[in-house]
Amino acid sequence: MRRVNRFGMIAVLAVGTVMAPAFAGNVSVGRFYTELAQAKHLVSVDAASAEANLRGAGFNLPKLALDKSLTEGDMTSISNALGLTVTTQKPSQLISESQLNTFMSSFGSQLGTKVGGNAYETQTLPPQSGNGKGKKKGHHKSTTEPI
Repeated sequence: MRRVNRFGMIAVLAVGTVMAPAFAGNVSVGRFYTELAQAKHLVSVDAASAEANLRGAGFNLPKLALDKSLTEGDMTSISNALGLTVTTQKPSQLISESQLNTFMSSFGSQLGTKVGGNAYETQTLPPQSGNGKGKKKGHHKSTTEPI
């Protein structure tokens, strides 16, 4: 009798472990906006202020309900609006918490540039000091040593 009970308990735990991702809460569009605003260093206390701040910063976000479950298609269109090109093979697939965390850790540094900035923007070098000529090939002789 005990063996049957143990087997039943193990089966329930195994099924629960396999099915846990299906029961996990999905990420909402508003939650994604909040994470994006935080990465962009925009002060936001909730999803509505995050969306307003992103729109105010000049990003043409798609019109989505903040409480809507985030799909890969939604994430793609929002990311493209922020200047980040991503694609998906499953646009109707819901985004999980772990997928959101992976996205933010992968692209957070690119999103974290100054508002409206380019993550790959080149920096100009400071001007050279001196006469700008520098040393030329074959001119290694010292001016103080005799020839």
